[in-house]
Amino acid sequence: MSKTPDPNSTGASGSAGGDKSAGEEATIKVPSKDPKKKDDKKDEDLSEEDLALKQQLELYVERVQDTDPGLQKVALESMRQEIRTSTSSMTSVPKPLKFLRPHYGTLKGYYEKMPDSDMKKLLADILSVLALTMSAEGERESLKYRLLGSQGDIGSWGHEYVRNLAGEISQEYAKRQGEEGPIDDLMELVQQIVAFHMKHNAEPEAVDLLMEVEDLDLLVEHVDSTNYKRTCSYLTSSAKYLPGPDDMLVLDIAYTIYMKFEEYPSALVTALYLYNMQYVKQVFTSCDDLLRKKQFCYILARHGQTFELDEEMCAEDEEREGLQEIINNAKLSEGYLTLARDIEVMEPKTPDDIYKPHLLDGRASAGASVDSARQNLASTFVN
Repeated sequence: MSKTPDPNSTGASGSAGGDKSAGEEATIKVPSKDPKKKDDKKDEDLSEEDLALKQQLELYVERVQDTDPGLQKVALESMRQEIRTSTSSMTSVPKPLKFLRPHYGTLKGYYEKMPDSDMKKLLADILSVLALTMSAEGERESLKYRLLGSQGDIGSWGHEYVRNLAGEISQEYAKRQGEEGPIDDLMELVQQIVAFHMKHNAEPEAVDLLMEVEDLDLLVEHVDSTNYKRTCSYLTSSAKYLPGPDDMLVLDIAYTIYMKFEEYPSALVTALYLYNMQYVKQVFTSCDDLLRKKQFCYILARHGQTFELDEEMCAEDEEREGLQEIINNAKLSEGYLTLARDIEVMEPKTPDDIYKPHLLDGRASAGASVDSARQNLASTFVN
């Protein structure tokens, strides 16, 4: 009978090592030689509808590279329609973009080989949208392919695409300014993006983009009666956080917009922030309503602004004198006394006058604590 070898002994180390090696070899994971199995497993997780969409998009990718121009055009149009439908209201990465991710490089490579044609521009439009989620950071490929594309309706690809494009334009503009390069093509895109934002209640995005490209004057062309108040509110709020002279430029644009829509009181307040007396005069000369001019005078008086009216601002001498008295606060004491009479506080009142206990219809008192509370409450009004 053979003796069992000691596993800790030197002599047994060779055989033990051999046994261990054999055990390891039995548990080594061998990588699959068929990479399609992994893809097949992913496909199994998709619903029938998603799987059909994935296969359809893959077919479009193949046909885009076909030599037949007719097939190419149909494939590009179909692919564009699928992407447009999915990106019109983007809350997460749309499925067509997910399924086309593996083919982004293929489509880019084929684009470079295509001769100049309308179909090449159509493919550039599609690549511009695909770059929204697939382009490497800092590459600005979405903007690159947009400039090479058909220049169609920018809003048809959805809000998220337009916002992303605006961000890339800001970066590209800063780069070209540093290199003193041309910016005409960028400004054409800016026009389209600003028009889109202003029509879709995204005034802050439009203002931010125009600040980045240093062309706020463009804003005046795109505001209308439905959005000018929101636009000016954002401009005046932003001015508080901007360094000079940018803050004055922003307020100047707000003043111009207010005057365009005859929002004179707001224009006057903005002119006072700018400390521009010529703008203040322009507000008075632009308005013919005497009551509104009185309002302007009270605003000036509240700001403590010394201002002399002339015949151009108010033709009638008597009216002009009355307005000037308002600006000089000559009627201030009289106004306070009128208010005091209206709210019946000309004479001192007792707590009972304030609390009016006779209106309680003889209801029983809840005790001394309630009387004390009444006394304290009424005293606050008297004192």
